[in-house]
Amino acid sequence: MVERTCTGRKPAGTPGHDGEIAAAEARAKTLGVPFSRLDSTTVDREIIEIVPEAVARRLRAIPLFRVENTLSVAMADPTDVVALDELRRVSNLNILPSLCLPGDLDSAFDRFYRVDSAVRSVMEQIRTDTEETEGAKAARFSLDRVDDGVPVVNLVNLILLQAIRDGASDIHIEPDDKVLRVRYRIDGVLREVHRSGIEIHPSLVSRIKTMAGMDIAEKRLPQDGRILVGAAGREIDLRASVLPTVQGEKICLRILDQGSLRLDLGEIGFPDTIDAQWREAVGRPDGVVLVTGPTGSGKTSTLYASLAEINSIERNIVTVEDPVEYDFPVINQVQVNPKAGLDFAKVLRSILRQDPDVIMVGEIRDGETAEIAVRAALTGHLVLSTLHTNDSVSAVTRLVDMGIPAYLVASSVRGILAQRLVRTICRRCREKCDADADLLQLAGFSATTSPTTWMGRGCHACGGTGYKGRTGLYEFLRLTRSLLRAVVRGADEGELFRIAIDEDALSTLREDGLKKVETGVTTLEEVVRVTRTAGGSDDDTAASAQPVHAGEGEG
Repeated sequence: MVERTCTGRKPAGTPGHDGEIAAAEARAKTLGVPFSRLDSTTVDREIIEIVPEAVARRLRAIPLFRVENTLSVAMADPTDVVALDELRRVSNLNILPSLCLPGDLDSAFDRFYRVDSAVRSVMEQIRTDTEETEGAKAARFSLDRVDDGVPVVNLVNLILLQAIRDGASDIHIEPDDKVLRVRYRIDGVLREVHRSGIEIHPSLVSRIKTMAGMDIAEKRLPQDGRILVGAAGREIDLRASVLPTVQGEKICLRILDQGSLRLDLGEIGFPDTIDAQWREAVGRPDGVVLVTGPTGSGKTSTLYASLAEINSIERNIVTVEDPVEYDFPVINQVQVNPKAGLDFAKVLRSILRQDPDVIMVGEIRDGETAEIAVRAALTGHLVLSTLHTNDSVSAVTRLVDMGIPAYLVASSVRGILAQRLVRTICRRCREKCDADADLLQLAGFSATTSPTTWMGRGCHACGGTGYKGRTGLYEFLRLTRSLLRAVVRGADEGELFRIAIDEDALSTLREDGLKKVETGVTTLEEVVRVTRTAGGSDDDTAASAQPVHAGEGEG
């Protein structure tokens, strides 16, 4: 095997490569243009299609993002007026050039254009196959014939690699009436990265089913599976789900990347007050500590960071998860297997015979699991778990609804954290802006209050979106004596919420969000988007019941 090396580009992180970047940044500053790091840039499908691949390679330029009638383009030589004129003619847009490393362009061409090129190759193969008999076509894409020589194999690999490199959390492959759509969820928002003819759909589904160990012949029932792939020198775990729809089988791939997990509580984004309260709760020897929020709100990351904080050789920590997303040293982790009869409740009963100090339950899904967790806490164990509720207060009534007596809930629960994820403003193009009056009212500000708000203008670093990365919004409920008495007597969520606010036992999601708006971490739109259903309905308590740190709440 001949080892290939990339000429003109040194490995990232080496002194030579860092010096090359510094020199390029200095040149860009001299030329008065931005400097683009293509190895950390994501480009949407619609943008990359503005400039054909052959033209981009010939001109040594690649489109990055579009703002109105201006197209940002990374170039090896942004002073090449001939190339700029041709880009202007081809795109029919104004061109804003930026400087990039020449060695980065080749990998960027392969990265951004490779999916469309592979799709064209596969579709050409499919068109050829349609001229053959139906039997021959079926054999061409059957399970036995899937190997490295088939174009669809390369296509699936390219889709997975691009998603991993772009930092996507999920991949959606969706058949429509006449098209097949591929979307990535990046920073919590779905982006369409590719669209092709529907002819490719059967072979794509067959390949992914094969990789995930599913039944390739079953097309009427949902199926789940697991794929392990190697990318960028690390192992990535993919959880595959196939759902039959009226248009065909839809595929969702959840990307579980251990390298992207934050295992330091200091990096989670807790406000100082909540940070101290949470550390005190997870540092206790017993009790139930809960994290609530919808799917994809970062609950597992918070639990993992908490386990990393309290993990030690002196403690016997056992987890039961579905799935196990990160491998901890010392900690004993168990993955449930419902098909084999190994569910959360069954594992929990066995864990209690393993002399545990701390138990982490991935999710409390039913009354039996909740009862075992509560009784474990009452017998001297610390139990960390998650619940699917809108806010921290409703977690209390949810446990009661699951059949846990109110007095046991009051005796066992030590604290409840609720959280959401919001997109953070790009630091390179952040600027102050005037907030929309309707948004201010929804957020709970009075008409006379003028808080400082920020937005991302859109630049090469964020791909024109104005956002780069995500952070958390948090609220924490302390169970005071008054709250515990109210729980025992069966108070509803509204009464518990009012008591918590009156006793300063609750710092809300909205309150944390508005502080992060004023400090330029996120936008008012993001905070309103993720907190409108927290603490009550949109019409009643979402705006008025949640306390704010500036201005008066309006109903």
